Formats: sequence, structure tokens, C-alpha cells
Amino acid sequence: MSSVDSYFDAKEKLMVLNLLRMVFKRFTTLEDLKTYLDNKGVEISIANLSRYINGKALPKSKLKDKLLKVLVGNRELGLDINLLTHKHIEIWPSEYGIAVNNGHLLNDSKALNAILFMAIYKQFIPTDVDKVITAEVDGIVIASTLAHLLNIDCVYARKKKPTGSFRCLSEDIQSATSSRIETLYFPEKYIRKNERVIIIDDIIRSGSTQKALVNLVRKAGGIPVKVIILIGIGSHWEKITKLSNIPFKALTVVPRSES
Repeated sequence: MSSVDSYFDAKEKLMVLNLLRMVFKRFTTLEDLKTYLDNKGVEISIANLSRYINGKALPKSKLKDKLLKVLVGNRELGLDINLLTHKHIEIWPSEYGIAVNNGHLLNDSKALNAILFMAIYKQFIPTDVDKVITAEVDGIVIASTLAHLLNIDCVYARKKKPTGSFRCLSEDIQSATSSRIETLYFPEKYIRKNERVIIIDDIIRSGSTQKALVNLVRKAGGIPVKVIILIGIGSHWEKITKLSNIPFKALTVVPRSES
């Protein structure tokens, strides 16, 4: 097993502990959880199950693989990306169609880790990348979490030009909710030539911010691989994706207006 494979194997084992802790709340006793797993073809002792939930031990690789097949995407246990995301956000009507508050999700590290991990496990998020980039502010929590899962660096573009002598790239964006023009600034040296970069953000409405991030990566000499969004609002942003010539993936999509 290579060092990269060993890293992801260890990450998967740790995620199993996280997922087991999350689903255990749905069961009255460890025996109930054990029975559920037994019925899914995963044999595990009460003692080991207790150790895993309490973080006292890690499952062996074969058991880890079996547990992941049962847990990841399991709607019955709430371990589905859409279900988990909707559980941690608030949606209400606004003058722009709908408003989304994702503060609960960004402050729940277990849920955010689980969502991003499941997206990696389902191959929505590529792993053969060198950097993660986002725009401040809310995107930073997501990008740093993903960078930790992938064991790569996280960089971000700012809305104010940073002080210092290094050269900054810039890209203008139009606000999704007004005619105001904003500018994103990014130090050129943070992405090297031909580095493969994944763009990630919390919410996409018009796609202008994400398009600006793609352009900044290209200006720096990097290769934008894919744009990952936690929550896509409506479908207007899909027009931007066709212009950028790279894949866009919204892990959860909510209607532009509530019926």
C-alpha cells in the first residue's frame, strides 16, 4: 500500500468513527445498532462497536470497507448528502426568491466532514488535485475541511487587496443580488504553474463568484479541475458552468423560489 493509499485508508477509518457516532443517536442501545448492522451483513461485536463510537480503536480495513458501504448514502440513517445538508440549513422566502442560512452546517464539523467525505467517496470530488481554492468568507471553512480530507493546501481569494509586496491577480464579479461590482484578489504565488486546482464554495446563485475563481486559477497558471458547491440555488448558475468549460457539481440543489 502506497503512502497516499495509507493516508486515505486512515482517513476512511476515522470517518467510520464519525459516521457511527452520528447514527448511534438514532438507536436506543448499542445492541440495537449491532442488530441493524448484522441485518446489513456487517458482523461486529458490542465491545468493538463501543470502542469505535468512543474513539478508542479503529476498525481494520476490511471491516471499514463493509461499514462504509452500509453507512455512506444511507437515507434510512440520515447519511445522505441532501438529507444531511437540509437538516443543517434554513430556507425562507426573500425578495431574491429564497434565502439560505447555512451557519448551522458551517459550525457543525461532524456534519460538514461527513458531507464532504461522502462526496469524495461517491467520486463527486476528485482526489488527484494539488490545491483547493475558495473566496472569503464562508467558503474558507468548507475549503479547509476539504483540504484536510484530501491532504492538500487550501488557498482563498479576498475581497480586499492584501498588503505586501507579492503580485496580486484580480477578477471583478457582479453581486448576485444587486448591480454592485466587487473584486476578488489573489496572490499569484499561491498557485504554481500546472497545479491542478479544485474550486469550492458554500452557495451558488448566479455563478459569478465561481467563474471569477476559475479565471483566477487560470491567470495564476493553474488548471481548474472542477467546481464543487455545497448548495445550488435554482438553475440560473448552470449558464455560467457551460461558459467555463469545466465540470460544476452542486451537492444539493434547492428551488429558486419556495412554492
